[in-house]
Amino acid sequence: MDDLNYGSAQIKFWQVHGEVLDTDRYSETHVQAHGGGGYAHTSSVKVSQTTHQNFWIRDDDGRERAIQLEDTSIPLRPGQRITLINAQRQGCERGWMCSLVNHATDQVHEITSPKVLQHRLRMVRITGISLILALIVAALVVYLTMPPRGYFEQPWRMAEWGWAITAGIAVLIWGGWRKSRRKNQVTKTLKARIDVAIERAQQHT
Repeated sequence: MDDLNYGSAQIKFWQVHGEVLDTDRYSETHVQAHGGGGYAHTSSVKVSQTTHQNFWIRDDDGRERAIQLEDTSIPLRPGQRITLINAQRQGCERGWMCSLVNHATDQVHEITSPKVLQHRLRMVRITGISLILALIVAALVVYLTMPPRGYFEQPWRMAEWGWAITAGIAVLIWGGWRKSRRKNQVTKTLKARIDVAIERAQQHT
């Protein structure tokens, strides 16, 4: 499959075709209690449940693979042919399963959404550039609104600090908007690439 280049990130997509040999599904319930310790204290209980799905496949090369999924439930039974679509960032050891195509039922099941995938692949990183720009803009406003040194002993105290703080916050908001926009663009790009991979997988029998 074609790779995806975005900035310094190179994402590799690949497919695994195989036949389901066995499948198992179970759930784990986790209970966490907080508080308590006396009659005057009330405790809170948090209950969460995690769904696990394990299945074995035999790929087209004859190798048997164990697949483990969490928080997903995909209807499978032995004998069905499936295709797993995966993505991995170059230089990283771990890859992520994106989708599963069931050729027997002609259904496509999402395992990792494009939004979550772009976060796990670290395609839009935190650089701190917006914070640096905000500090520079704030310092520039202070410098420009500061009275001449000859009139006051500490002229920086007479600068328009309110304007400086407002300008700095505006730069941070602008930086957050640009980052959110980039994330949305990356998510759309990943979704389009996964859709192409699904179409190719559906042609494979």
